[in-house]
Amino acid sequence: MAKVLILTTENAARSQMLEGWLRYYTRNNVVVQSAGLTSCAIDPFAVKAMIEAVVDIREAKSKILGKLDEIPFDQIITLTPLATSEAMSKYPTATVEEAIFDDPKLATGEEKERLKIYRRSVDEIDDYAFNYAVRKLGLEF
Repeated sequence: MAKVLILTTENAARSQMLEGWLRYYTRNNVVVQSAGLTSCAIDPFAVKAMIEAVVDIREAKSKILGKLDEIPFDQIITLTPLATSEAMSKYPTATVEEAIFDDPKLATGEEKERLKIYRRSVDEIDDYAFNYAVRKLGLEF
């Protein structure tokens, strides 16, 4: 069974979205975890936008990379250059793929405008997750 780690800086929004989508597409037939170099609260806008898109991440917990040391990940998706550097040094035998998405947490304005940005991120990450599941995990739909 493939073991995929999604590594980012904070593990609050994009990484949680990607973990949710990969779990959705793999039907939990692949070990999928996300972690950050630091941890913080899950972004409530990310939760809301994902629920609207049919993936519920309300129970997601932000994790720090060191808490997942017991899992021998063979595939790592990094969302920031710093995470890529860390992944390559910590997991030298794993396949590392960098996937850079705009950070919706940088959105400003009223809630409605901010949610629009999060929805766009959800859609982008959904497309990436589906393609990754087919391309790297051999899943057929």
